[in-house]
Amino acid sequence: MELDKAMNWKERLKLNEGEELKFISKLDAGSLGQKERYSYEIVNNQGAVTGKVKYVEHTSIKAPFPETFTLHQYDLDEQEVLFERW
Repeated sequence: MELDKAMNWKERLKLNEGEELKFISKLDAGSLGQKERYSYEIVNNQGAVTGKVKYVEHTSIKAPFPETFTLHQYDLDEQEVLFERW
């Protein structure tokens, strides 16, 4: 069930017609690599950057190892467009 939630995070974004995500980087954090941080740019159909997205998957190091997910979307002025945590 959690995997389904993680896989559908892109559907939660507020994208305009013709916009898509461009992968920028992935960073593993935490002593056991329990936090994965992904960075994306939002680009329009002309290739211009219109915003950015940060998506984080965190796995607890304590049993039963629950996962949490965080999604941030920003416009070019660094104003938050979307924030969700589940």
